[in-house]
Amino acid sequence: MPPFQEAVHMISASFVSSRCRVVVTVLGCLTCLGSAPQEAWSAGSETYDFKVFLGKDEIGRQRFDVSTEGERTRVRVEAQFAVKFLYITVYTYRHTNVELWERACLREIRAETDDNGESFFVTGIVRNGQMHVQTQAGNWIGEGCIKTFAYWNPEWIKGERLLNSQTGEHQPAFMLVVGEETISVQGVPTRTTHRRIVTDKFTIDLWYTLNGRWVALHSTTKKGDTLRFTLQ
Repeated sequence: MPPFQEAVHMISASFVSSRCRVVVTVLGCLTCLGSAPQEAWSAGSETYDFKVFLGKDEIGRQRFDVSTEGERTRVRVEAQFAVKFLYITVYTYRHTNVELWERACLREIRAETDDNGESFFVTGIVRNGQMHVQTQAGNWIGEGCIKTFAYWNPEWIKGERLLNSQTGEHQPAFMLVVGEETISVQGVPTRTTHRRIVTDKFTIDLWYTLNGRWVALHSTTKKGDTLRFTLQ
């Protein structure tokens, strides 16, 4: 996901089908109160392009474009999912976001989501050292270094709360290291570090190569189905 959000991201989002309720954390960004800067970003660019599966079924894709220049990082996340039952589409989900970071702190963020016909938005910008956030549910002001579910950089997912890019919630969350594991990445057995994000509502498992590149995401629905992001 992120970046899932958030890359991922992105970019956090929940969606409902006739089969299950899925919790997908997507690294997200919120819209600034103006518009995000459109500078040309050239130094240090990475793309994380994932196929997304619910159980055995492919339901869509999610892409995270991460560009870094100096101490600034710009992230764009695009996700599009469709769940079908007997060849009929029973659920659709679309999410886009753009965020601007300075060092390891969020500076501007915007996100728009269509969750099976229900619209969400989150916008935010840092002014005078405070993050001003607007959502369809209301507004809030955050102090200190605000972070989202920055899947592409696990060193940034630290602290006691992370910003959910679909709902705008600043929710309790922490990351722990599970251990080293060998998994298949683009058909190649690859040694990885397995990390886990735990919140009060869901758990997200993430895998990174030993040099730090994000390569997989898993989560579990309330009915026990596995949501998987597979790197392309």
